[in-house]
Amino acid sequence: MIYKKNKLIIDSFDVGFLARKFKTPIYCYSLKKITDNILNLKNHFKKINPLICYAVKANANLGILKEIKNHNLGADVVSVGELMKALRAGIKPQKIVFSGVGKTATEIEYAVGKNILLINAESKSEILEIEKIAKSKKKIVNIGVRLNPNTDAQTLSQISTGKKENKFGVDQKIFLQLVSYLKKSKYLNLKCLSVHIGSQILSHKPYQNMLKVVDKIIKKSDHKFEFIDLGGGMGIDYAHDNSKLDLKKYSKNIEKFLKTNNCKIIFEPGRSIVGNSAILITKIIYIKEGYKKD
Repeated sequence: MIYKKNKLIIDSFDVGFLARKFKTPIYCYSLKKITDNILNLKNHFKKINPLICYAVKANANLGILKEIKNHNLGADVVSVGELMKALRAGIKPQKIVFSGVGKTATEIEYAVGKNILLINAESKSEILEIEKIAKSKKKIVNIGVRLNPNTDAQTLSQISTGKKENKFGVDQKIFLQLVSYLKKSKYLNLKCLSVHIGSQILSHKPYQNMLKVVDKIIKKSDHKFEFIDLGGGMGIDYAHDNSKLDLKKYSKNIEKFLKTNNCKIIFEPGRSIVGNSAILITKIIYIKEGYKKD
C-alpha cells in the first residue's frame, strides 16, 4: 500500500473508491501481495521443489483459494468444510492433505471417498478408525503419522504445537510402535511422517532442531517415507522491524536433510501467504468527545 496525493492506494485502487463502491466495513486483499508471497516461497525452496499445501485455516475465502489453485498449490485442511472448499476451488485431491486432531468418522469417510493425497493421523485410535473405514470401503488409504518432536518453536506458548506437553502428534516411542503396526496393515499405506512445531516462527533454528529429530526417528523406524510433511509456521513481520524467518538458511537445512533422506517435502504455509495481504476498510461514522481521548 502507498499514498498518492493523500489517497491510500492498494494494487492501483483508491481505498476511498472501494469504500464508496462496496460500502464498509470490507476486507480487501492484494492479489499482488499474495502472488509475491507464493513466488518468494517457491524461489527460496527451488532446489527442494516441495509440494506447497496452503493451510486453508489461515483464510478460507473461495476467491483466495482459487488464486492459490492458479499457482498450482495444494491445500492443507483440518475439517470437511475446508476440504469441500478446496475441492470447489479446483484444487486437485492428490494435492490435499487432511490434518488436525479432531477428525470425525464422517469427515474421514468423506476424505477417503475423495482419494486425497494423505490423511495425517494424530493417534492410534484415529488410525484404527481410518483402518475400519478403509476396510468397509475395500480401499487402501494413504496416511501419515504426526510425530511430536519435542522441539521448542521459540514462539508464543499458546501457539506452540511441537513440545511434549502439547496435544499434537505422538512421541517417538509411540511413533515407532505405530510404524510397526502399519507395516502389517492391509488397508493403510504409511507414506508420510508429519511434523508441525508451531506458528509465527521467526528463527530457522527450531526447524533445524526439528529436522535432526526427524532424521533420527526415520533411521530408527527403518521405514521408507515417500513424504516428509514439515508443516508451516513461517512467521511474518507484524512489528515492521524487519524480523523475519531466514528462508535461505531453512532451505539449506532441508537440503542437508535430503542428502540422507530421499523423499518429497511437503509444506503447509498459511499466514506467510495471506497474513500480510489484506486491509480492513472502515469509515468513521460519529466523533464522540471523551475525557482523555475522542
